[in-house]
Amino acid sequence: MRLHPVINFNRLLQWGVLFFLGACQMNETSNTKSSSMISNVPSAGASASTKSAPTPSYSAPSDTLRIGDPITIRLNGVPVEEEKLVEEVVDGDGNISMPLVGRFKAAGLASSQLKLKIEQAYREKKFYSTPNITIIVQQRFVNVSGEIRIPQRVAFTNDLTVLRAITACGGFTDYADRRKVKILRGNDVFDFDAKEAFLDPSKDVPMVAGDQIQVPRTIF
Repeated sequence: MRLHPVINFNRLLQWGVLFFLGACQMNETSNTKSSSMISNVPSAGASASTKSAPTPSYSAPSDTLRIGDPITIRLNGVPVEEEKLVEEVVDGDGNISMPLVGRFKAAGLASSQLKLKIEQAYREKKFYSTPNITIIVQQRFVNVSGEIRIPQRVAFTNDLTVLRAITACGGFTDYADRRKVKILRGNDVFDFDAKEAFLDPSKDVPMVAGDQIQVPRTIF
């Protein structure tokens, strides 16, 4: 007589349910990982953040005193008979002179900084206890020459730019090379493309007192 194994259907059913649940969990984990990976990949339409266009590489105008600046220095807060009005020009070494206290480095300082230095010198040397210095910087200019309709000095203002200075001189002549304008600033020479600046005003360059603009003649 042959014996047949008894099949436990309840146990088979339990195994089947466990297998089904395990498969579902593995599938869910796989989908979660895939979603996470996708979310970390930038979309094809995303663009990199843009930076604002750089400003011209020339220094902007400021209140800084420079070699050649004519200045008027008024000394008050002292006995009336000793009040003074001193006319000075910042010399080639960047200095000016004041009665009793000598020379001071002026170039590179704001007029307010020079004022404090002179007042401090009068107090420290015990000439005056309450000196009051007023510094007035005389009119500064920018020189414009070359292929310009009216070559001349243009009075410097804080909003003066290359194109504004040229416009104040009547504009370019018909023979001007507008792409090769030169800016002379101290010992430095900069190239300036006026045509490009006309199209994009952000490329216009602020002037500094004492600058020179030279417009060459085109060879064509």
